[in-house]
Amino acid sequence: MFQQSSDLGKMLTAELGDSTASEPASMVVALTPRSESVVDIETRAARTLSIVHGWGYAPTLRGLAAGLLGGDVSPGELISLVEGSSLLCIQGDFVYLRGSEDLVEKSRHRVESHAMLNGQARRIAREFSRDLVRLCPFVQCITLSGSAASGGYQVGDDIDFDIFVDSGTKYVSYLIAVLIGVKYSWRYRHAKANSFNRAPFLPKVTCINVVWPEDSTRPFARQDPDLAFELARCLPLYGADRFRTVLEANSWIRRYFPQLYRRTWKDEVLPQIHPIGRLLTFLARRPGVLRALESWSRKAAWLFYRFVQWSRRKNVEAKARIAFLRTVKWPYEVFQD
Repeated sequence: MFQQSSDLGKMLTAELGDSTASEPASMVVALTPRSESVVDIETRAARTLSIVHGWGYAPTLRGLAAGLLGGDVSPGELISLVEGSSLLCIQGDFVYLRGSEDLVEKSRHRVESHAMLNGQARRIAREFSRDLVRLCPFVQCITLSGSAASGGYQVGDDIDFDIFVDSGTKYVSYLIAVLIGVKYSWRYRHAKANSFNRAPFLPKVTCINVVWPEDSTRPFARQDPDLAFELARCLPLYGADRFRTVLEANSWIRRYFPQLYRRTWKDEVLPQIHPIGRLLTFLARRPGVLRALESWSRKAAWLFYRFVQWSRRKNVEAKARIAFLRTVKWPYEVFQD
């Protein structure tokens, strides 16, 4: 997911001279329309890397050039800048901030692994999305996120999704997605999983990063580069037009990633409604019934969530990961409303 603050971001803000005091330092990126000056590109590259490094990896030169805060540049422009920079370093195909060279080796391993495994991950992602759309008529858009979307998927990773749903259906949608996820955990029960991606008895194959009801996206409460970065990494599998609508309703994202508005997507999943989906559509026509269903779904999802967390109470790595995600998702983590 996305983070709202980092020590590295604060350090860079101070070092590079940003001076907007109304937001936390790591959220302040006073970007002007694209300038081709070396100082401007170096500043934007450093701030982009501060966000990327917060997630524990170093991007490739081509990836950084395409995903630069403030707008993309050519790889040639970037490599000539890196070679003369006191902030930026390059090792092989990877770019990093000075002092973060330890991220390169594991990033290289992830990129190599992604090239071999992403076909399988995308297939599972499409199958999961198809199931969710069939069973849950409230889903407006499903996007692939996390390592499978950013080019670093490896053995043991779960497959991350961001989901956009009808207002008032957050927990119904989340609960259905979690239950479908159990199906995939059982199907791939012999798969290897990272220690923090293992449920009590099964590997965690799919993960719902965040569920955004429609009324929470018009516009987003948070309007910072970290949230913009999360949206820039999203790959719509279903509801590409809806994702485009979300972007257009949040013009502030253009300040950070104007290149996002030039991208096009095509739905990889077509809606085929299951009888359960038709029943839920029928029930949704009765506001009182839908509110009761939403309330019950929140309680059921909370019990499931707490059980999984309890099962990991002795896993130091998993607990640290959970604490990190609760922080970086704020206020969009499922139970933070």
